[in-house]
Amino acid sequence: HAFANMVELYLVPDVVIPPKFKVLNFDKYKGTTCPKNHLKIYCHLVDGAYAKDEKFSMHFFQESLTGAVVTWYTNLEPSRVHPWKDLMVAFIR
Repeated sequence: HAFANMVELYLVPDVVIPPKFKVLNFDKYKGTTCPKNHLKIYCHLVDGAYAKDEKFSMHFFQESLTGAVVTWYTNLEPSRVHPWKDLMVAFIR
């Protein structure tokens, strides 16, 4: 079954990636440590490096995850985790 629209593949389909962007380097969350601490570190790194762009933060959050937590992220329903605050709440739960 082909996707009718490629937008369906993305949690944040219209994110703008800054020119010369480099993926940030930090410890990936595996689901075994405190999710609140992980969010604090992620927000500090992203906000410090790339202004407070909510779509950017949501899109690149997946880069801070690994293992089963990536599956959780990729299975999120976009309409249920917008804005960024909703994604953070869902992650902590």
